Amino acid sequence: MSGLAYTARHAATAYTNAASVILQLTTSADTPITLKKIQLQAGVTSAGQSVVVLQAGYYATGHAAGTTVTPGAIVRRNTLAADTAVRIASATLGTTFTVVREWQWNIAMPFEEQFGDDALEWEVQASNVWALILPSASGTPTISGAIDFVER
Repeated sequence: MSGLAYTARHAATAYTNAASVILQLTTSADTPITLKKIQLQAGVTSAGQSVVVLQAGYYATGHAAGTTVTPGAIVRRNTLAADTAVRIASATLGTTFTVVREWQWNIAMPFEEQFGDDALEWEVQASNVWALILPSASGTPTISGAIDFVER
């Protein structure tokens, strides 16, 4: 690994009652990544709790909607911009989604997935589109958080 670690922040965003892309990472043609951590919170109280499904996987073709996010370097000595394109908060889904993991998230509690040993780390090859989505109507949560990744 090159040690070029980045974090992409998901600013608090209200989602509509529709299937949505929470995070989409598109790797460049020559830079694969390793996902390290996903953290999300929904900003609801226990009285407003509900359970939503989160799915992570790959799109054959990503979307071009939503908000573009500039990943920040985790190690401050890293002055290079990330090669990985990050978009958040879109009701425009990409095409041909392949689910690799699925979780049920009680949005009254923070969601955190921290990847550990090499066998458990999520490797995203170059020229791939990885996404974390709400696959169906999810109410109207306001979601914020971050994703950490290393470019290799």
